[in-house]
Amino acid sequence: MDDREIKIAEAEEEVGKQELLAGDCKYPVSMGYAALVTGCVFGFVALGLILFDAPLELMFLLSWIVVVPLLMRLGYAYGELQQMAWDMATVSFEPNVVLIVIGAMIAVWIASGTIPYIIYLGLKFISPRIFLLSALLLASFTSLATGTSWGTLGTVGLALVGIGNAMEIPAPMTAGAIICGAYFGDKMSPLSDSTILAASVAGTDVITHIKHMLWTTVPAYLISAVLFVVLGFYHAAANYDMTVAGEIMETFTRYYQFSVIELLPIIAVLFLLVKNTPSIIALMIGTLAGIAVAVGHQGVVLKTLLDYMVNGFCIDTGSSFVDILLNRGGIMSMMSAFLAIFLALCISGMLDKTGVLSMLVRPLIQKCGDSVFKIIACTAVLTYITNAIGSSMLFASIVTATLMKGAFVKNKIAPENLSRILEDAGTFGAVLIPWNSNAIYASQMLGVAPLAFIPYCFLNYLTPLIDLIYAKTGFTIRREA
Repeated sequence: MDDREIKIAEAEEEVGKQELLAGDCKYPVSMGYAALVTGCVFGFVALGLILFDAPLELMFLLSWIVVVPLLMRLGYAYGELQQMAWDMATVSFEPNVVLIVIGAMIAVWIASGTIPYIIYLGLKFISPRIFLLSALLLASFTSLATGTSWGTLGTVGLALVGIGNAMEIPAPMTAGAIICGAYFGDKMSPLSDSTILAASVAGTDVITHIKHMLWTTVPAYLISAVLFVVLGFYHAAANYDMTVAGEIMETFTRYYQFSVIELLPIIAVLFLLVKNTPSIIALMIGTLAGIAVAVGHQGVVLKTLLDYMVNGFCIDTGSSFVDILLNRGGIMSMMSAFLAIFLALCISGMLDKTGVLSMLVRPLIQKCGDSVFKIIACTAVLTYITNAIGSSMLFASIVTATLMKGAFVKNKIAPENLSRILEDAGTFGAVLIPWNSNAIYASQMLGVAPLAFIPYCFLNYLTPLIDLIYAKTGFTIRREA
């Protein structure tokens, strides 16, 4: 762990300690008023998300007009509340810088042919009887490479749905396989904003977080893969039309020179991250490697490439599938997540340091006692509830971590246990709630209703079940000294 990550962890640990010390706050707050403030703030955010489809970052910004007056009534000056917000927001510095680097890197990797080549290899080896397994694997590889489930659903997902329909495989099954793969990558990729956020708010580093998630995610992934193999063999048609996949591969070969060289940037990043190289350094090196491949091997003009890094890759191939697949990335594409994380932590900071959240969660913590199972189970339940209320897995991770972190600190349960359940129930659970923005987006991209694909999202509900089994038995539950 590098010095900056240690500082983030220490800052988050301090936040957890303060949640247990509501009585030490400058102005005591009652349970009723704490519930009123929290309900008003998160209700305001949820109202905008659900009724008006407003951006999450906008609702967190506007929620200042709700939270500040309510907290000032306790006796706090505006300057004090502003400092509380800033103290918590500084925790998001490193993950937000990582997001910016990732935005630039994705655009570079598309220009270099790194991401297109990964997709090309996946499409090339699809076969009818193992199509659902292939869809799971291809979506997984793409999401791991890009760190985004939404990007995978809106690109590779579209192509796979078309191929699945040609094979006469039920669309909900195809959608389930794609969603499992897309959210697997979103959860396990060190490039994912949800992965970075979960690690940050829990107080652990990204690599430790990902390694700890392997214990729950790998068994669930293998079970899901077996189920998709069985379904694929049962529903596969004898012949299918490879037009969509062929169109994508043919277009790729017209615009890119494919060889092992295109894989060097992602190999370099993965190698550096495994070696515990600081995330920003590893990603910057991966970006530089991508620039070298794009300019030296693909012949991209450096000035054009620099524009891609800011505004995203842009190309008109004449193929709608390929254009959707490739036109993405850039620093500006990450601004929404950047602001959402920053502003949400500002609100959480004010609610935390005034003792509002600690007072609200105290009865729940007391009921949990020192039971690891109850603490982890309560965290999972809170994550689903906040996902349902806020319609966002980022919202769920931030709020749940703020509410429950004190219980983990008090009982010396290592922070990677908290970050793991945040992702097992939060990242995976978001798409299982029909009105959640993640489920709605998946439905729009894949053309399948949420209630139709949810039964086939095996990975998404098997993983938290395994987490609860581990909590009950103590297996893989790490404790702090």
